[in-house]
Amino acid sequence: MDKKNIMNSQQDKYAETAFWDQVSRQRIYAAFDEDEYKEVLDKVWGSQMQDLKIADIGSASGVSAALFAACGAKVTGIEISPDLVTQAQDLWKNYSDRINFVVGDAENLDLPDSSQDAVFFGGVLHHIPLLDQVYSEAWRVLKPGGKLVAIEPNQADFLELIEWGVADLRGKLTPNEYPMNPLAMRNELRHAGFIKPRFWTIRSDIPVLNQIPLIKLFFSRKKGFSIKKPLLSLLNAFRSPEKRGNFFVMVAQKS
Repeated sequence: MDKKNIMNSQQDKYAETAFWDQVSRQRIYAAFDEDEYKEVLDKVWGSQMQDLKIADIGSASGVSAALFAACGAKVTGIEISPDLVTQAQDLWKNYSDRINFVVGDAENLDLPDSSQDAVFFGGVLHHIPLLDQVYSEAWRVLKPGGKLVAIEPNQADFLELIEWGVADLRGKLTPNEYPMNPLAMRNELRHAGFIKPRFWTIRSDIPVLNQIPLIKLFFSRKKGFSIKKPLLSLLNAFRSPEKRGNFFVMVAQKS
């Protein structure tokens, strides 16, 4: 990694790399469930993914990249952690003709200008304190009409903020993480030159319950919705749309 670029960035890249190298030794990591990825893919592209060139930035263990490849896309999986890159290469050998996993950095992409139909950030942008350079690089590598697609933790959802506070106290966050405001991000993308930025929320849940011993046995991401669903429905009746999900999906286009 270019030392000059590291010094110019406000992200602690050494700490970020060390954190994710450690994760690779603990588990296969994906920021979202497979059905959540599939829902986003279907809403953004439908069945129109054959031979699309997609840069999956922050590709982690390669789960999202493999889903892109299964839909016919040609993927470059870019990940800051060398150990996660090695893990992904081992996991997805059956897609080696459609995925190239490489070590890289969202602020300094080793990709040609106007070469990608899409750049995908699956829970990545909230690890980078200033996003100007990321947006600039995404714009540079996208073809005209290409799409930026991101899924990020929703600062507008107070339930997500509570979970972040507890996770911070438990030491479960990386050195750079912060939730993002979808309205602010939409304005940032417009300022960066992207057109038609739009977003919607996903995963309406009470995530802090999954961090409390004993209680998490009954209320995980897959459990306890007979109780959580009516409570969330009541809360959402009084909340604006951008506040009704733990995460948001942002889609914007290069003119």
